[in-house]
Amino acid sequence: MKIIIVGGTPTALTLANLLGDEHQITIIEEDEEKAKKFANSTSALVVKGDGTDISILNEAGLTDADAIVSTSDDKTNLMICEIAKSEEVPKVIALVNEPKNEELFQKLGITQLVSAVGTNVTGIKNLLSQVGDARIVCQLGTGELQVIEATVSKGNPLVEQPPIINGAVIAAIYRSGEIMIPKSDTMIQEGDVLVIVVETKNVQKIQDFIQGK
Repeated sequence: MKIIIVGGTPTALTLANLLGDEHQITIIEEDEEKAKKFANSTSALVVKGDGTDISILNEAGLTDADAIVSTSDDKTNLMICEIAKSEEVPKVIALVNEPKNEELFQKLGITQLVSAVGTNVTGIKNLLSQVGDARIVCQLGTGELQVIEATVSKGNPLVEQPPIINGAVIAAIYRSGEIMIPKSDTMIQEGDVLVIVVETKNVQKIQDFIQGK
């Protein structure tokens, strides 16, 4: 995955080092000293420049990026996310520093938000790992297993079927505001949110199955 991270923040550096072994990371930072520090602290490509400048974003590889993560101040993050959405970047993730600004991001269609108040690096990593409509809840072990949530849509092949998926385990079901551990006679219903434990290598396969692909 090609990921652009905007902002010379501790979150950006931690995220780059966390993901660098698995993904191609590019960091954009306007301050020259910070850019140099990042270049010496991570294997990621560092581009010096203003992350709200489309020419700088293009230099960083915006047109073929799989994801962009903006970790600057809220105003800057909002501008960068708007540009990324207009360029149809598949994953656009923003760090929101002030909780009161979350509604503003959401009104503009930017829904993949991570609050700076919480564990933002973990939150961003989970969003980057999201597959289709399935949400990564957590990893187990050293990453061999994933716990994901997937919503059963209308026409889903699992509707009116027992809670069995080949190659995965349905550990729980959210239904009508309540959570249950499925039994042998439980039947999956439209709108159910399934909590599924699956091997990381099979996440895409399970997601495709749930979507009827």
